[in-house]
Amino acid sequence: MVELAGAPPEALPERVPELAVQLGGQPAGQLLRHSVYEFRYASPDPAQPAVSLLMPPRQPTWQDGDLFPSMDQNLPEGDLFQRVRACFPKQALTPMHLLALIGDNGIGRVGFRLPGREPPAAPPPLTRAELLALPYSAGLFDELVRAYLSTGAGIAGLQPKILVPDRATIPVPTLIVKAGSEAYPGLAANEFLCLSAARRAGIAVPGFELSHDGQLLVLDRFDLGPAGERWGFEDLAALMGLRVRDILSDRKYQGSYERVTELLRFLRLPAASLRRFFEQLAFSVMVGNGDAHLKNFGVLYRDAGEPELAPMFDVVTTRLYRYARYPGGPELEDHTLALRWWGGRHGSRAYPSTPELLRFGRQACGVNQPGEVLQRIADAMAETLNQAASDERLPAGLLPQLAEVWHDGQAHAVAGGLRL
Repeated sequence: MVELAGAPPEALPERVPELAVQLGGQPAGQLLRHSVYEFRYASPDPAQPAVSLLMPPRQPTWQDGDLFPSMDQNLPEGDLFQRVRACFPKQALTPMHLLALIGDNGIGRVGFRLPGREPPAAPPPLTRAELLALPYSAGLFDELVRAYLSTGAGIAGLQPKILVPDRATIPVPTLIVKAGSEAYPGLAANEFLCLSAARRAGIAVPGFELSHDGQLLVLDRFDLGPAGERWGFEDLAALMGLRVRDILSDRKYQGSYERVTELLRFLRLPAASLRRFFEQLAFSVMVGNGDAHLKNFGVLYRDAGEPELAPMFDVVTTRLYRYARYPGGPELEDHTLALRWWGGRHGSRAYPSTPELLRFGRQACGVNQPGEVLQRIADAMAETLNQAASDERLPAGLLPQLAEVWHDGQAHAVAGGLRL
């Protein structure tokens, strides 16, 4: 059994009016909280790296009544927020407190530090092989969080997840570890199969592996270069100026996929990124992923290169999980998408027909042969199901349920007059 050890998060001051902001570990400016939030670049040089695509350094000082969206995007939510809350039961946890906990380890290259305080000591690495061999138990994920929360709070999302370092040579955690929950049984294996099908279809995804007992999913961060260099990352909610934590979380479900393509064009992403967005969206439709919201797409950028669409992440077959509209009510299957398909008052969240899917690929994303994309995805889904039949790590009963939903999605290729 691997010994999990790490220091608990250091106590925070009652008030956090100021944070030092870093980009890839280098000083970038100050974040102040008084009557408004204010960010000041450390240098007047307009050619310096930007803290956000929406906050270029040609304007040296930025102000907002709320936390800037590019900083809000990594605030812990859901399971991780509740665990942070438990570590500080008697203390107010403002966004400034949470940013201080994130430190330099949030997804993307923006980091935060309390002025005059040294960063916490790095916990011992836990290798990928050790993680995959951990026998899952109800308390295992609690142990992981206790061991690595001090340097791993900078990841959003409702699902239980934590950042874990696997190499002492890289100063930030390099792995994302996800677990399931009672409400969503088999979630780790579900995402593993979705990512496997996506990779077979030629869709860019992070590196990923399923633990030996099928209960944990271990993923590589996609915002780090080969030597650990940091890349800028902003999710689409942040790029649309939305802050989505807590009671405003429904904002990540506002808008349309057509509006997303307009934003990608406004940001001058290359045509290849629009085509990749169609691949990601078509894949979500075909595997029955109704949670492809604004925070589950993002943009990567480096100073010397143009922004590009991030690899696909956080993709599962949500149609496996049922819900009740009221306590004790009948369990229902969700047959709606996270966003409306087209903009305007006639936009719908219903899963698109095959002609509608093909039209979106051509008109909104500039894909000349969208039917070929659907065929490639359908073939990859079929091969993944075939390979998974002999995978003993998968929870009992998951594969037949998944196959039923995926069969509906593969029908898009048939309806498009393509071979299956």
